[in-house]
Amino acid sequence: MRTSIALSISILILASTVVSAAGGGGENQVTDIQNSDISEVTFSEVFYGNQDFDISVRLDDDSNISSIQIWTQICVNSGLCYPPNPQDMVKDNATGIWTAQVDPIDDQTYVNWYFDLIEGENNTRIPDTGWGWKVWSDCWFDSEKWGGENYNEDGGICGEIENTPSLGIIGITMSILIAAAVIHRR
Repeated sequence: MRTSIALSISILILASTVVSAAGGGGENQVTDIQNSDISEVTFSEVFYGNQDFDISVRLDDDSNISSIQIWTQICVNSGLCYPPNPQDMVKDNATGIWTAQVDPIDDQTYVNWYFDLIEGENNTRIPDTGWGWKVWSDCWFDSEKWGGENYNEDGGICGEIENTPSLGIIGITMSILIAAAVIHRR
């Protein structure tokens, strides 16, 4: 019995750290591009639920990068993050600016991304690890509170989305693990 209680408490502690690892709700993140071939990254400050999200990259003038691949990931208000989606950025030869679009989905919380800069056989990831950029949507839930410019505190509605997120994949997984631990010990 003591083992199952200890296991249950351990799983709950793990679950709380996983959820809190999401970071501060509504705080966009950018990575330092100093000492890279990138001179500028531009994007909107809000990921609107009804329009494409454009990301543009300008490289240093002396850069020999031949292509850029961007890896994007969209997370939704239920706590689920979809698998990373790679796409090749398109270069405008007249301006030298590389662009990519991220299509919005229902109930989006934020979009993360990082870049792979390709120069011949060399591939440089910006940043080296993790997601370098994060932009929150116009109506988001961060497992603790709601926010965004399209969030209506009075009606509890984000556009057409009601403020009742599902338990989420993490919560379901943790609940199943706790139940299994308790049942197994009986």
